[in-house]
Amino acid sequence: MLPLPKLRSAVLAGICSVLLAACAGTQGALDASSADKPIFADMGPYEVGVTTLRLADRSVEIYYPAEKGSSNRLPADIYKQTDPIPGPMLSMLKIPETVDLSQTIPARRDAPAADGGRYPLVVFSHGAGGWRGMHGIILSGVASWGFVVASTDYTEYGFSSQFGARPGGDMTRRRESVAKAVAATIERLEKETADPESRLHNVIDPARIGAIGHSAGGGTMFGELNNPRIGTIIGWAPVPPQGEISSTTPTMIISGVKDIAIPPATLEAAFTRLKSPKRYVMIDNMGHNAFSDTCLAIRGGNDLVAVAKQIGLPIPERLFALAQDGCSASDLDTRTGWRVIQHFTVAQLKTSLGPDKTPKGLGPNVATAFEGVTVDYRQDAD
Repeated sequence: MLPLPKLRSAVLAGICSVLLAACAGTQGALDASSADKPIFADMGPYEVGVTTLRLADRSVEIYYPAEKGSSNRLPADIYKQTDPIPGPMLSMLKIPETVDLSQTIPARRDAPAADGGRYPLVVFSHGAGGWRGMHGIILSGVASWGFVVASTDYTEYGFSSQFGARPGGDMTRRRESVAKAVAATIERLEKETADPESRLHNVIDPARIGAIGHSAGGGTMFGELNNPRIGTIIGWAPVPPQGEISSTTPTMIISGVKDIAIPPATLEAAFTRLKSPKRYVMIDNMGHNAFSDTCLAIRGGNDLVAVAKQIGLPIPERLFALAQDGCSASDLDTRTGWRVIQHFTVAQLKTSLGPDKTPKGLGPNVATAFEGVTVDYRQDAD
């Protein structure tokens, strides 16, 4: 066991890290002619279920189209921001009972899956210090448009690594480990959809796979550029791809102008290096942490930063700034930002994975369709 001062430091590092995690409706028919309209910005035609699966060494949160009427029978799922904190650390925090660290997501726990066909699989990675559940709102939104989204715990750089449970170690070995985790996630979902006893039986089309990653998770997914099974890769404020790029896998970068972790100039350079077809979305007045559920909690005052202050844990100014990046009252409203992120994400997935690959919602004027939001949108689709 760690001595008390070191244990306290580990708690602080974990709190800061999960907050950085960083280092989501309109029903009815889709208007296929709406190239310049934000048609995927709100919840889609499917209700959403959520379930947790175990791999050999980590867990995966699955968001999927659910049976119609699930929202009438089952309550919305709730998780706590403290869920990834190991028990001994959590007991040390002594969080006041008056602090509400729960987060409600628009998905129903273990709901029956929707009938009517197989849906593309989307593998997702959180950022450094994050965990599988902390993007549940926006990933539920993606699933509502007809996708099965698998959000894996990337323990190599996730929350548990901050406590020495899975140290990052050598970078080459870490990259090999996360690549194996991506492959294991896909393999497990293939088995689930083939298993008549599984909740996800006949729900997933393993021939259509996309990938999304936030921050360090973006770097993980860009590491799959040469994976022939991945039909598109979307980086949310991503660590740029490494090395020489020859792949023509369709890509998209979505980020914020105010990002202090991975600034626009870095992503401009990354976009230049990527091969066509590629798209670039830069959202004004938005920062690095604006993609996660944590940002909504920070704006509401019920978050781990507030708890850390309340119990007197000293947070270095740099870490505090990163945790808050994109989440202050002066930043773009969190849910408004999510509408832009969700629209472009779903549009890219549908265009790349189909079944109808006619571009929808990706016209040159769609950037002007979000009231009160300035978006720099470019594409090289040739």
